[in-house]
Amino acid sequence: MMKKRNIILMLPLWVSAIFISGCSSVPEALQVPDNTVLTDFVVVRDNANTEQGNAARWGGVIAKVTNNANNSMLEIVHFPLKSSAIPKQGNETLGRFRVYFSGLLDPVIYKEGRSITALGTVAASEEGKIGEHEYNYPVLTATKIHLWKEKKQVDVRVIHNPFWSSPSFWQPRYSNYPRRVVVRKAPAPVKKK
Repeated sequence: MMKKRNIILMLPLWVSAIFISGCSSVPEALQVPDNTVLTDFVVVRDNANTEQGNAARWGGVIAKVTNNANNSMLEIVHFPLKSSAIPKQGNETLGRFRVYFSGLLDPVIYKEGRSITALGTVAASEEGKIGEHEYNYPVLTATKIHLWKEKKQVDVRVIHNPFWSSPSFWQPRYSNYPRRVVVRKAPAPVKKK
């Protein structure tokens, strides 16, 4: 009887633990074993080539896509990652980095402005330019890349019938407050020449 009671008391705890862990889990492609040390972007940026060969998981927003003969190169504007490995976009960035991936990454899918997270090893940094500005890019040779779904927030105002929430028809109350809705962005229309 006591064991059955303990199981019943523990059930809500187990359900909430499963729910919480499911909400912030990292996608399977980006997961690493528990004891893996991931190299921080700032460490590589500040100490150019001292971290080569170390594992890293960096993310951000795609700034440029270049398909070479044997690989694809993505130039990424770095943003810190949330616990779920989603880039946390803001008004400031810590810099840019390049990701090299063995294979073709279609620029129509991996287009500028999309959020991305890459898992791989740190490689030798490269000199390049952002416009006319000379820049030293930290480099990540990716084994896995995760492209995040595009989301757009829309402010929707909901207006209820004033008599639905009123205790009497003579004292109507209006309810006009913002609701958060996530809308997927429709593909851009093709322009005719």
